[in-house]
Amino acid sequence: MSAYTGQVPDSDPGGDWRLQGLCRSEDPDSWFPVGATPAAKAAERHAKAVCWRCPVRVVCGRWALDHREPVGVWGGLSEGERRAILRRRGVRLPEIA
Repeated sequence: MSAYTGQVPDSDPGGDWRLQGLCRSEDPDSWFPVGATPAAKAAERHAKAVCWRCPVRVVCGRWALDHREPVGVWGGLSEGERRAILRRRGVRLPEIA
């Protein structure tokens, strides 16, 4: 397994994986749903569906985990899913109010 570099091999010459994300052509609010309302859950499902087709999903998710991104859907993972992964890795996180 190669080391994570934050870059997508053989893609953007500048190496910025964010330029390759399918989310760039979507409404950003879908990636940052607020609350547990039906509308927020629908937005999260939509974001995850786009993520799962995205060529940089894994890099995006790793970036969010590495940077402890506290909000939104990144790499097809919700806030709670990322927190659970980090807890399993033994990372202590502050509680979200």
